[in-house]
Amino acid sequence: MKESNDDHFLKTVFDQILSISKGKCTLTDEVIFSNKNELHRSILEGLLFLHQDLELYKIELREAMEMEYKLKILEEKNSQLEQFKFAASHDLKEPIRTITSFSSLILQSNKDNLNKQGKEYLDFVISASTRMWALLTGLLNYTEVGMERTLSNVNIKELVATICQDLYAQIQEKKVDIQIQNLPIIEGYGLELRQLFQNLISNALKFSKNDNFQTIKIAYHKVDGAHQFSIEDNGIGIKKEYQSSIFEIFRRLNRKDEYEGTGIGLAMCQRIVAMHYGRIWVESAEGKGSKFFFTIANKILE
Repeated sequence: MKESNDDHFLKTVFDQILSISKGKCTLTDEVIFSNKNELHRSILEGLLFLHQDLELYKIELREAMEMEYKLKILEEKNSQLEQFKFAASHDLKEPIRTITSFSSLILQSNKDNLNKQGKEYLDFVISASTRMWALLTGLLNYTEVGMERTLSNVNIKELVATICQDLYAQIQEKKVDIQIQNLPIIEGYGLELRQLFQNLISNALKFSKNDNFQTIKIAYHKVDGAHQFSIEDNGIGIKKEYQSSIFEIFRRLNRKDEYEGTGIGLAMCQRIVAMHYGRIWVESAEGKGSKFFFTIANKILE
């Protein structure tokens, strides 16, 4: 018996439904509109739309599952971070405090009985414990960046003036001339911006040279719709091969007995700048000073 057009069409529909259930569809606009039966065309067009909707739903479902997985991973990391913060604040810092205190007490109580080597050992323990304390404090500060951020209009001129007041003793001791250009009011996270400017200004003071012509210049320009700041010094400078890696956490370029520090400050600066949708970089020449640039987006999206 010869197959009727309706039987052939029903078989076609059945085959297409099977294909769609397997994620495949051979229907095209050309195939659909070549059919002269209006009802058949409508059914085939509906099947094509069904396939497209199912594929879109699969994509959305896959994206939702990926997002849920990422959120789960993020929650686990946040939980681990909270555990680290607790450990650093209590389980690690308290023993260090005890070691430092008792070592200092032993040194003071027995300074007349200890030989030179004994005093050196205790000095080493106290020095190492103090550095570990500073390192843990720096790590805690790094992990807490942006945890309770509040977006507001920040007067950078007043912020920098306050920082310079806080650093007045160091500025006088180093005999550094601070030159500040007109600085704007910008939208940003006030506490984090203070940390950013304070770290960079403190670095410029730390790495100044011991002469009477030290300057730190703090400047501002609007570049491509973003706020661009620069903090320039004429201190010891940075070798070219290290300029791309100085923002890595724990990266230290100088001996700890020459310059204090934990290697966390510039990594924190980079993190704060990233929060403000900007970037940070340095231009420097060894022995001639450094100029740190960073940008802050004109509009911060929370």
